[in-house]
Amino acid sequence: MKIKILFYIDTLIGGGAEKVLRTLVSSMDKSKFDITVQTTFKEDTENLLSEGIRYKYCYSNKNTLSNILFRAEAALNTIYPLHIKGDYDIEVSYLECASTKIMSGSTNKKAKKLAWVHCDLRKITDDPNSFAEKTKPWYDKFDKVICVSESVKEAFIEMFGNSPETEVIYNTIDTRSILEKSNENLPDAVTKSKLTLIMLGRFAPPKNYPRLLKTVKELLDDGFDFDLWILGDGEERPDIEKYISENNLSDSIKLLGFQKNPYPFIKNADLLVCSSNYEGFSTFVTEGLILGKTVVTTNCSGMNELLGNNEFGLITENDDEAFKNGLREILSNPDLLAEYTQKAKIRGKLFSEEKLTADTEDLFFRTLEK
Repeated sequence: MKIKILFYIDTLIGGGAEKVLRTLVSSMDKSKFDITVQTTFKEDTENLLSEGIRYKYCYSNKNTLSNILFRAEAALNTIYPLHIKGDYDIEVSYLECASTKIMSGSTNKKAKKLAWVHCDLRKITDDPNSFAEKTKPWYDKFDKVICVSESVKEAFIEMFGNSPETEVIYNTIDTRSILEKSNENLPDAVTKSKLTLIMLGRFAPPKNYPRLLKTVKELLDDGFDFDLWILGDGEERPDIEKYISENNLSDSIKLLGFQKNPYPFIKNADLLVCSSNYEGFSTFVTEGLILGKTVVTTNCSGMNELLGNNEFGLITENDDEAFKNGLREILSNPDLLAEYTQKAKIRGKLFSEEKLTADTEDLFFRTLEK
């Protein structure tokens, strides 16, 4: 008999957790799991979910009226009984905050309930204590909290204690597809003429693009010669464009927008950079390792698990000067860049889709056994 499992997430569109969930449910054994994925608003999922996955949504249109209705029903904690309820064996809130609040209202008493946490929750608010006080009643409704890295787990326990039980399950990465798609050609408008850095991610405060842009400007002013490709989009784009224009950086920094297939860009770049204030378990860095790319990153959640103690990539302190000095060290030493590239290829082999999917499926079996 199949295990009936529901994954609830705000949206399936985007990178990060959304992409990981799409990969996970597509990889799971459909002979053992009857899978439903539900989002808040209706989305075009034809090319996002594989065959055999049931898709549901709470509201058919996203507009002013439905947003008001959503907020009102969320405040009353009635979204689950009105829009989600089903005969599931396991119910998963696959993203912190809104998804967790909604699924904490589950009226399905037989279902085991899991809450996924993808980031260091201390970093998403200016007042972690107030946030913990507000959200602890939600997490208390779950049987287990799943964290995507050890550092995310440590942060969760620091905020909420040891209840509910926590466990680390790493994100499922579509390694085969990444390797296949990386062989496609770059768009005609994009050419690689010199050593190239790459960063990918939403233009939003957690990624700290101002730190990256300032670092690049100072290194270029110091005589280093390289290009930076930035893939992504978001609310900070006007500020990023303004900085590039005001500092005459358009010849060196290329804003390439959201790319449906980012892997040829990562494959053709020489150095992957991550200037983030915080992460969960970085999909971008993981994909970079799979493609054998040297990584320079700030010390945020999950990086030590991905890169070891600077063994498979360079981790700097999470401040502007340290990040700049780390990048300077790599750019000044071609032999070190080559050494890290070879080590990244070795590390990337650990993130097979089959193993990570099997680990997650085992979690579901163990959850029901309890």
